[in-house]
Amino acid sequence: MGDETWRSLAERTGNRIRLLQADLADSDAEGRRAVIADEIRAALEKVIPQEREMFLEAIEARFPAWESEALGQVQQAAPAASVSATDMAEFNDPGFLIRQLQQLAPKMTPDQRLRAAMQLEKAGISTGGAAGVGAEAMARLRATVQASPDARIDLDRLVTVMSVAIEKMVNLDDIASKNWAQLSQGGRHRGRSGLAKSIGQYVTGDAAVGSLQVTEELEQFRRLAASLIVALSHTGQAAYEQMKKLHPETIQTAAAAEKGLLLGNEVKCWRKYREVAESIDPAAVEAEVLRMLAGFVNDLMSRQSR
Repeated sequence: MGDETWRSLAERTGNRIRLLQADLADSDAEGRRAVIADEIRAALEKVIPQEREMFLEAIEARFPAWESEALGQVQQAAPAASVSATDMAEFNDPGFLIRQLQQLAPKMTPDQRLRAAMQLEKAGISTGGAAGVGAEAMARLRATVQASPDARIDLDRLVTVMSVAIEKMVNLDDIASKNWAQLSQGGRHRGRSGLAKSIGQYVTGDAAVGSLQVTEELEQFRRLAASLIVALSHTGQAAYEQMKKLHPETIQTAAAAEKGLLLGNEVKCWRKYREVAESIDPAAVEAEVLRMLAGFVNDLMSRQSR
């Protein structure tokens, strides 16, 4: 803290004390001294140790007839004002501070560790991770979200986004699995609990689920979802295959093969068209279209897994 800064703080603190003296004029002396001492103590915390004695002297100079016991309370509670040069050198030594943190780390709670890591990250002290996350994982995350290599990742926002993304992904996996079970008439339906449970076990440190298993679950979800989406482009082809039997050339060929020399070609074609159209079973057509789409999906998934 520069000379002008601690002097300015002393002046502002002095003005604040005058206001407190006026407000506490009717209070007992002991209570008044305690409040004023707290005010000085709060200001003193903003002053670096080697300047605290000058700060207190500046406060005392502004109140020559002031209740000196309050200042005495603060001076006794702030022995750091007489910190030695050796102590100050240690406080300014990064190696010393790191060693102190290492000694405290085993006694820190998980929440304290998290807050400490986030504060170090904000100060620019990081090995590339955020709040204990490995540098390799953070580099992969930055690349995935198209962030710059040195961009700081906000852990709270990351967890929020990941929670929403996982929720949507699990819902989509459930929909895809159910539709695949219907489409394939017996295809495996993993259900909502499969992917969600695997991810939950992995992120909570369950030794029974490793990263490879979660990766495989996610890859299966990706292949199925992608194949179902791509298969939609084949719906028209599958429907056309079912409607080919009503194509004019198909009807004309079938009608020409039938007997009835006295009937004109148009009459025979019309009769054949009605015969074929009335024989179409909607359920059978749907089943055949689904069968063809299931074939497309199976083929696409097989090609992706190679």
